[in-house]
Amino acid sequence: MTSFPEISAELATYFSLAAETLGAAVVASAAQRIADGSIEVGQGCFRRLFRRRGEDTPIALPEGRSEPRADHLLGALSAEDRHRLAAALMAWLGEQGDRGWDAARLADLMTAAPAPTRTYHVAAHGPNSAAIGSVGDGATFRFGVGRPEDGA
Repeated sequence: MTSFPEISAELATYFSLAAETLGAAVVASAAQRIADGSIEVGQGCFRRLFRRRGEDTPIALPEGRSEPRADHLLGALSAEDRHRLAAALMAWLGEQGDRGWDAARLADLMTAAPAPTRTYHVAAHGPNSAAIGSVGDGATFRFGVGRPEDGA
């Protein structure tokens, strides 16, 4: 599976082209839809973005780029990565303004966007019970060994 930083570099190209051609409001709207999950895998987000308002001539993409490829990359992101992407897009739109739409800066913001933290609420009751939400590498669990009531 392709990693978020790898996908970011290519998606940045599409979003910078959209901002340059269609304006920041369109990209901000797409970012909101990405964040709230209303853009689903295979839905054709970029096809609609680059062929807006029934125009006969779609926006010309750089060689080697295509709407289906962009949609595939977007669809490959997890829900967490979509939130990171949306946050990076909003930060990028806020800082670009009249400076142009720098795809490299957007890719940097996407890569640097913090992964959402996870909170686990777990409970365990009774002998030999364990409730484990998340553990790091090399964790070892032993159940029923060495308990004080066993005399060990």
